[in-house]
Amino acid sequence: MSKPKLLFICTANINRSRTAEDLFNGSDEYEAKSAGLIEHDYGGQVVTQELVDWADRIFVMDEINDQHRTRLTRMFEMRGKEVNVLGIPDRYDRGEMALVILLKSKLAVLNIPVS
Repeated sequence: MSKPKLLFICTANINRSRTAEDLFNGSDEYEAKSAGLIEHDYGGQVVTQELVDWADRIFVMDEINDQHRTRLTRMFEMRGKEVNVLGIPDRYDRGEMALVILLKSKLAVLNIPVS
């Protein structure tokens, strides 16, 4: 049986989505990837249709300030995929303890436990 595939998306895949992906490194329960909506010199990978299709569950960091869900659904064919908004603003560094705690609490509400 394959593990559920989680995709975390933020603006440039520098801090928030990468930290979320890091939480699941070595997980026995989930496979996780992260991406950004734009290319950036310090960013990681950019969202592609292939990544959207790969994911069982998609999480964006912020809608109010960054319009992540809106931009994602305009840029890609979502094929009925649900996009969960975590409501995490862009004010944290990668791996920052406050961000880790916030991610864990937001994901727990969505029944995605992080060990």
